[in-house]
Amino acid sequence: MENLQNTNGLTIVTVNYNSSKFLKKLLESIQCNGESGYPLEVLIVDDSSPVEAETAQDLCYKYGAWYLWCQGNVARKRNFGVENASYPIILFTDSDCELSPAAIHEHLKLESTGPEIGAMLGLVEFTGPVNWIWHVVERTGLVGAYSFARRMPYAPWGITANLSVKRTVFQKIGGFDESFLKAPGGEDVDLGLRINDAGYKIVSNPDALIFHTRDTWNTARKMLRRAFAYGRAHYHVIIKHLNRTGYEYPRFASVFFLISLLLIVRAAITLQWQSLAGCIIFPLAVLLCQAFLDLHSEGLGIKELPRELIAHILDLTFEWGLIFESLLRHDLRGFWVKIIYAERQLINERPHKIIQSWSLIVGFLVLLILL
Repeated sequence: MENLQNTNGLTIVTVNYNSSKFLKKLLESIQCNGESGYPLEVLIVDDSSPVEAETAQDLCYKYGAWYLWCQGNVARKRNFGVENASYPIILFTDSDCELSPAAIHEHLKLESTGPEIGAMLGLVEFTGPVNWIWHVVERTGLVGAYSFARRMPYAPWGITANLSVKRTVFQKIGGFDESFLKAPGGEDVDLGLRINDAGYKIVSNPDALIFHTRDTWNTARKMLRRAFAYGRAHYHVIIKHLNRTGYEYPRFASVFFLISLLLIVRAAITLQWQSLAGCIIFPLAVLLCQAFLDLHSEGLGIKELPRELIAHILDLTFEWGLIFESLLRHDLRGFWVKIIYAERQLINERPHKIIQSWSLIVGFLVLLILL
């Protein structure tokens, strides 16, 4: 690593955990980027198992990257990377990503931006095999942030698969919050919101392109775990940024929870245990209605209903993660509070929320008719 007083150049910080098969492709893509001669260093912050750690060290030696050992959640590991960085621009990316030929050149433009710019968000495109679960994932809200750089000039926050930050700004706001959960999620949202709250902007640059493999997203089990973990992390984002919150439309998971609780109490009092079937009937009716109305609003055929239904189940899993963490912390605000990231957010969400509200009404009617 170079002297910390270097006044130009870029440091790439990547956390790694048992991902050597992807890390090799990342380092190869960085090596292709680094042939232009600008000051560049690559820090791989790892806490893999012994065999994987040895492989990661060998890869770092082969491709000229620095290997750093650090245990902790991803927030701690990224902070550790920045603590050891030499250059004023820090580019965060993930071990399952690959840089496009122009990615580093584009992120270096952050160095010449005005003092009001604190970070730069690049575009992330997914590559690799497309299977049925990926078609489902595309219908959820889990991948929307990856295309922020294409859809808005300035971002409310940026995913750390493709985000560069001025080190002075990063240090001024205190870096990543290490109190977040061990599973990845939420710490990047929190960082971006604090950059904006500190008076800086996150400028979007769609030409700063990074590719993300679908291999780490292409199973139902992985996506259910990811959605639930993201939901848990979102609770902590809400609590940290109450100044950005508002009241949510009746959240599906919240209504589902209350209905199930009432049905359980009713069954316990009346001993009519068949009423517990409502715990299945209600969410199924809501999910089917919501999936059908969403498809109809977009002009899509009924053959897409199974994918749309599973997509809504993934979104519901995110909400269950939020509710779970809220209850775990003995705080009910996760039931009705939401983050408002941008001025037009509520306007853009309105069509979806109308569909959700009608679906809940249909679910209530089905429940009343059948029980």
